[in-house]
Parts: sequence; structure tokens; C-alpha cells
Amino acid sequence: MKTQAIVVADDPVYLSWLENAAGQGAEFSLVRPLDAEDLIERVQAMGRIDVAFFQFESSNLDSRVSMMERLVERMPDLPVAGLGADSNPDIVLAAMRAGARDFFVLRRDESDVAALMSKLLRRAAPAARAVQKQGRMFGVFAAHPTDIVAFVAEHLALAAVDMLPHNEPVLLVDMATPAGAAAIFLNINQSYSVLDAINDVYRCDQTLVDTAFSKHPSGLYLLSLPEDLVGRPQVNFEEFAKLLQVVRGLFGCVIVTFDGHLPLPAIASIITQADRSVLLSDQSIIKSRHCKYLLRALRLEDCPLDRTALVVDNYRRRLGLEPENLAQILDLPVLGTLACSHGHARIQAMNAGEPLFTLAPKDPFCADVRRLTAALLGGQARMEPAARGFLSRLLG
Repeated sequence: MKTQAIVVADDPVYLSWLENAAGQGAEFSLVRPLDAEDLIERVQAMGRIDVAFFQFESSNLDSRVSMMERLVERMPDLPVAGLGADSNPDIVLAAMRAGARDFFVLRRDESDVAALMSKLLRRAAPAARAVQKQGRMFGVFAAHPTDIVAFVAEHLALAAVDMLPHNEPVLLVDMATPAGAAAIFLNINQSYSVLDAINDVYRCDQTLVDTAFSKHPSGLYLLSLPEDLVGRPQVNFEEFAKLLQVVRGLFGCVIVTFDGHLPLPAIASIITQADRSVLLSDQSIIKSRHCKYLLRALRLEDCPLDRTALVVDNYRRRLGLEPENLAQILDLPVLGTLACSHGHARIQAMNAGEPLFTLAPKDPFCADVRRLTAALLGGQARMEPAARGFLSRLLG
């Protein structure tokens, strides 16, 4: 049975190009609708349609986006793709955000049209979606906004990139404040934020990831809040929860950062979805008390905390509350500690937009965060202890 495709285009050259490139396995019909509702009526009157192509150019961008969005809304299982004379990034991104699962460039992708169409149809198969593998998800949070949440999570994610097989991509979703901290620390100027991804949750697939998500040279993908965001983001957290479900099907590992200033139901939802969550604190009384208040509120919300553990950051022996004392106060198990950095290494790394792994690879924080990552990925109850040098053993 031949694939039935429609081509929504002003220029018939796209129709003839697709017909010649796709061969005998598909039949194409040119459609020139007046508006989105006219398109829906025509598609419904045509009967079986397997795939729809939309020509995009700067002069018709708004109308094409409207048509594609309406068609995807009415027929979510129908795969749609964009067409264009070139790969203008603004036009490609607009098409992807409207629901396109791929974007074909006139005459450039000629030899691949048949294969790309086959890939589009396979992605749309319900059976394929039903057996989609779910990646692991870890939460990293603190009771109050602090740049340390993004800093620790960034290094956890980078360590996970190194530890996981290359076919298991890693995504860092930074919902913590200060807004955009992870993007700043990774020196990424993102054009597509986590707020955009939440709005596009029903169109989020591998093509949108490849086209729109920011990517660090290490291979780490990032969705962060916009750094120019003032105040708290206005977010539909039910849609955010759906986004986390979607990206778990697209990534081998997802690390989500947040803090206690999110609404309690949102925090509880993230912790409930996560395989494990890490509560960051230091050894101060003030941090421990606010961690206790947040955990108490979460327990009153019936949030399951059995997969949540404490990590003490900037740990110094005999300088404040010991991890076991903190654990008793918070009624949480201790997963481990992260050492304070030498000198001003952390702030230098933050300001340089370089991971500490690159700027100061021998810093004790780097070794600790790798052990923390290994513990999370390996399902360990506690981090492996650090190897102690001769001087530290001598001093006890």
C-alpha cells in the first residue's frame, strides 16, 4: 500500500521534487488551503493521510505555523514535516515548535527523502511509542535558592556523560534559581529554554531535541530557565511533569534541579517521579533548619521521601554539624559529602563558564562529585569513601 501524503505549499516545485525523490512508494497531493480550518476540512475529506508536508518561508511563516499547529492538535498521530528552500535556523525552529518532526531542504536531501519518510512513519507508530525505554531521573534540590544547586547538578550531569555509554544521552533540566545559572556556568547562550519546552511538550520528540535543545561540547544537553527571568516563572507544573515523562523516553539520564521556592505540589511531583533525589545542605544551623521545614511540609503533602538522601556540600571536618547529626535532624539518610574547593576554584569556574573538571581537575570537589554520580547511577546507599592521603591519615 502506497504512502498517502499531502504537500501544503505555494510553489508546486516542492510537490514534483518530493514525487521524484520518494519514488513509487508514495503518492503526493498538493493542497493550498485558505487557512487552518480550511486545511482541516480538506484533510478530513481526503480520507487516509499518512504524512503531511508544509512549505515554510519567511513570508508565510505565521500562517504555516498556525496551520501546522491546528492540524497537529486535531490529528496528533499524523506525522508532519517542514519543507524549505534552505535550512534557515529561525524558520526550522519555528517549524519544529509548531510540531514538525523533521525538516526537508529542497534538493539538498534528495537522496534521503524515502528513508526520512520511512523514519517519520515509524516514529508515529503507537506500538513503537508504547515500548519506549525510560531513562533514569535524578533530582537535585535545596531548601532555598542558591547557585550551588546548579553548580553541583552541572558537574553531576557532566560526570554522567562520561560514565554512561555514548548511546545514553544526558539532559540537565535547571528549574532552580538564580535563573539560568546552569547555562551561565556552562557558557551556553541558549535560545530555547525550559519554558519553551514546557509549551511544546506535546510536540517534544527527538527531532525537537536535535534542533532546539542547547548542547554543551561535552555532549550534555541543557534546558534552563532564561537568565533574564525576573521573579518566579509562571509555569503550568502539570505540563512540566509531562515534559519530564517525555524526556525520560528520549534520554538515558535526566537530572532536574529545583529549590524550595517552587510550589510544594510541584516539588512533590518531581521527587515522586525521580528514581532518587539529593537534598543539598551545608553544616550551618540556618540551612539545616530550613531543610527541616521544607521536608516537614513535603511530608504533610504525603510526598514519598524514601528515595531522597542528604548530601553535605562544602564539608569540613569538625567545623559545624556533622553529616550524621544533620541526618538525624532531617530524618534522612546520608548519601555523602562534597569537599570544599581549594582557594577560590568554584567562583573562578562559575565566572569562567568552565567546569571545575576542566579548570581544576585535581580539586577534591571533582573526585567527590564523581563518586556521588557513581553512587546514584549504581544505586548505592552511600558514596564510596575517598582515598585518604598520608598526611590526612597521620592527622586522623
